[in-house]
Amino acid sequence: MEANKENQQSIEQAFEQALDAYKAGNFAEAAGQWLALAEDGCAPAQRALGSLYERGQGVEKNAANAFEWTKKAAEQNDPVAMFNLACYHDKGFGVKKNQQTALTWYRKAAEYGHPEAAALIASLIETGDRGLEKDMDEAVRWYQIAANRGNVLAMGRLAWLYSTGTGVPQDAAFAFQYFLKAAQGGNAACMMNTAILYARGEGTPHNAHEALYWAEQAKKHGAPQAEQLINAIKKNG
Repeated sequence: MEANKENQQSIEQAFEQALDAYKAGNFAEAAGQWLALAEDGCAPAQRALGSLYERGQGVEKNAANAFEWTKKAAEQNDPVAMFNLACYHDKGFGVKKNQQTALTWYRKAAEYGHPEAAALIASLIETGDRGLEKDMDEAVRWYQIAANRGNVLAMGRLAWLYSTGTGVPQDAAFAFQYFLKAAQGGNAACMMNTAILYARGEGTPHNAHEALYWAEQAKKHGAPQAEQLINAIKKNG
């Protein structure tokens, strides 16, 4: 038992050393270190090596190799590899394009906690795309999972749904909470909505100072009409 623990720690240390080399721009060194780990069955190294082949970093760009190494990691339940593999099937990168196979891997990635995959599954269920049955309750459940794992787009979508009462009971306080979280995550449109709700006192107490702050943040992030909102907030105090 102790030997297995020490072996795992050794693998993790070797992976981190390769990651440090990658961050320093030593891609060939990272590729060599990850290859040794990948051949020994280390899923994170297999996934990382797949990404190197995808980008041509430290190795010659090779779609087939990227696909094969990513597939090995995905089959070991690495959620990032599952998502990457889904994208490869979606685009036909290193494999024949197959959107249904892609959907299978997106769902697996979501089930294993990948936030972007969860947000995508939520969107597909909401719209009924790719042959999925439309189900707002299920879509909201997946948006919530994605939002809880930090996906800003899912936060913004949840906020909009509850703000408008689309498929869910209208809840201004809940909507504000998620507009604010998405704004804090860098979403310019949600910065605008956060500013508006502070200015109106909807879902949160009126606060002109916070309204102006978020309108200015929205402007910095290139939101259309942010300047107009800033002037309106200043005018109305």
